[in-house]
Amino acid sequence: MIVISDSTILIGLVKIGKLDLLKEIFSKVYIPEEVFKEVVERGKGKPGSKVIKEAAWIESKPVKDKIQVAFLLGSLEKGEAEVLVLARELEADLILLDEEKARKSAVIAGFEIMGLLGLFILAKNLGLIHEVRPLVDELMIKKFRISDKIIEKTLKKAGEA
Repeated sequence: MIVISDSTILIGLVKIGKLDLLKEIFSKVYIPEEVFKEVVERGKGKPGSKVIKEAAWIESKPVKDKIQVAFLLGSLEKGEAEVLVLARELEADLILLDEEKARKSAVIAGFEIMGLLGLFILAKNLGLIHEVRPLVDELMIKKFRISDKIIEKTLKKAGEA
């Protein structure tokens, strides 16, 4: 399975010490160079920059179609644009991202998407975690922005509402 991740997913997982969930579920995750730069280079010294840099199972790949990236910059940030272009180039099975505009663009382009909270539900269904709520609570404590509506929906899907 080819999985591409945006920076928000990686940062959220690092903040709560659960980056390894990605490895346990997917074994390998690709990120475009811009996401690597956001998290590792510009994020140097912040939580997770070193962990992500050293994670052998997270592979940074350059995008080839720079024109398509430039076109998408009209509505998306560079990391998100590169995620979509890399997903097309690698024929990804799944894109991990949370930002609403990027999610809409990915769905319109025909990609399967999953956000951080969807990842928690999947981890619970696979028996990797027992409950979703403690992870959501920890994200909120760490100032990770998630709407109350999304949290409520997620907890219902997880059978914890």
